[in-house]
Amino acid sequence: MVELPKTEQELNDLIEAKVNEATEKLVAKHNGEMATQRKKYEDNLKKAQEQANMSAEERAQQLAKEENEAKDKELNELRAFKKSSDLAQRLAKEKLPTYFKNDARLINADETNIDKVIKDIRKEYEASLPKGATHSTVVQTSSGNTNATPSEKDAAYQKMGDALKQLIEQ
Repeated sequence: MVELPKTEQELNDLIEAKVNEATEKLVAKHNGEMATQRKKYEDNLKKAQEQANMSAEERAQQLAKEENEAKDKELNELRAFKKSSDLAQRLAKEKLPTYFKNDARLINADETNIDKVIKDIRKEYEASLPKGATHSTVVQTSSGNTNATPSEKDAAYQKMGDALKQLIEQ
């Protein structure tokens, strides 16, 4: 338990100590941020000096290199998006949940092996389903409802009720 100050002087000393502690933390944080800013400034200054010393041909080559790197990065992002969309379509065609498009086997598979990997995933998925279940009775939609028809739901509720009655009667 913290002992409360008994006099006004003790209270003032306690407040002053806390203020000094907070001030030291803020000064240390400020100094760290300023060192980071100085480092960025020095790096930018060094880069500007290097560019000033370059010939026009070297600057053009550097600019072309930077543009090519940016285009390559964008192209890789577009390819990844296209592959993800393609995988989602293939999974939907196989009536598998689209969350399998994030499966590492599919992500790392080359174009020739994707169908084989999807078949392997399908086998594993179907093996994990309860006996007699179909995709429409197990797969959840985004709203949390199943795709089961009302008669299938009623039958499932009836079976569950019968099982509970038997359990209670025992």
